[in-house]
Amino acid sequence: MTDTVESGSRTRTRRAILDAAVVVFAKRRNASLSEVAAEAKVARSTLHRYFADRAELVFALAEDVLVGFERAIADAELDQGPPLEAFRRLVVGYSALGQRIFFLFNEPTFYQPDPDPDVARFFEKLEQASKPIEALIDRGHREGVFAANLSVDWITRILMWMVFIGWEAVEENALSRLAAPATILQTIETGILAPPSGRVEE
Repeated sequence: MTDTVESGSRTRTRRAILDAAVVVFAKRRNASLSEVAAEAKVARSTLHRYFADRAELVFALAEDVLVGFERAIADAELDQGPPLEAFRRLVVGYSALGQRIFFLFNEPTFYQPDPDPDVARFFEKLEQASKPIEALIDRGHREGVFAANLSVDWITRILMWMVFIGWEAVEENALSRLAAPATILQTIETGILAPPSGRVEE
């Protein structure tokens, strides 16, 4: 029983540190580990028992983002129902990861000219995890739902960037968290042009 309690406590503490790091690094990418510890409400010495340095914490965050991606993709059931409905479910799931995607896109460790082998492995895992999205877009192409002249790669990039700037707008109080998914979807689906009738879509 004691081991179970201790294990549960360690899991909660680790989770608290990861969640705090996302918040802190999304706002200030050069934030110190002391700031992360303060946000997590733990001593810095406690943080170091879980993560030796910033690099180890950043890679743990990346793995956590990857788990989030995999869960969002699985929950969206991309092989079920019409392609557009599946895509909409994916956008909602990805929007919930907005802060983590914002962190990932802003973290310089992942965008160096000569990347660390761990970084390369992370992107390989991310590419593999994204296969169901590619399959969904292929299906959408075949069924005439997604524009045939827009490649799978381009649509995937647009999805990620829209989630990124959606969260950026949330962070800057230019968009509410609740409105973000619908705004992202409208922008992807219809762009900035009004509907032909001139009626504003709700």
